[in-house]
Amino acid sequence: MTDPAAPAKTTVELIARAAPPRRAGLDLSDDAIARLVDQFYSDIRDDPRLGPLFESRLAGQWPEHLRRMNQFWRSVLNHSGEYYGQPVVKHNGLPGLEEDDFRIWIGLFEATSARLFAPDVAAAILTIARRIARSLWLARFGTPFNRSPAWLD
Repeated sequence: MTDPAAPAKTTVELIARAAPPRRAGLDLSDDAIARLVDQFYSDIRDDPRLGPLFESRLAGQWPEHLRRMNQFWRSVLNHSGEYYGQPVVKHNGLPGLEEDDFRIWIGLFEATSARLFAPDVAAAILTIARRIARSLWLARFGTPFNRSPAWLD
């Protein structure tokens, strides 16, 4: 028996809107992305701050890491869909990672992209890289009361 004093129940119909179509990827060749990944991580390994940080985590595992990073960058640049992983979890688990490490990382990525690609392509790649770096930075160092540094914009 229903209580006549109880408010009437209403049915709500949720109508989902279609997501806007995803923009096409950059359509870089696998070889171009491999050059980007190889050169960038070579620069990382030579960096006095990031080199030891990466080496402490990846010693003896560089070939596998580079394979995964090629999958990652093909997925984000060309929308290949081949990368499955949890970059935030991986980066948050790095001992000794500091805020300024992201500034160094994005600086090296910018320099590598500029060396390898035409300015318009390098700019498009860097926009994506900054978005990724900002997301990782916020996951590690962000709070409701701060925003990412200007060098990640």
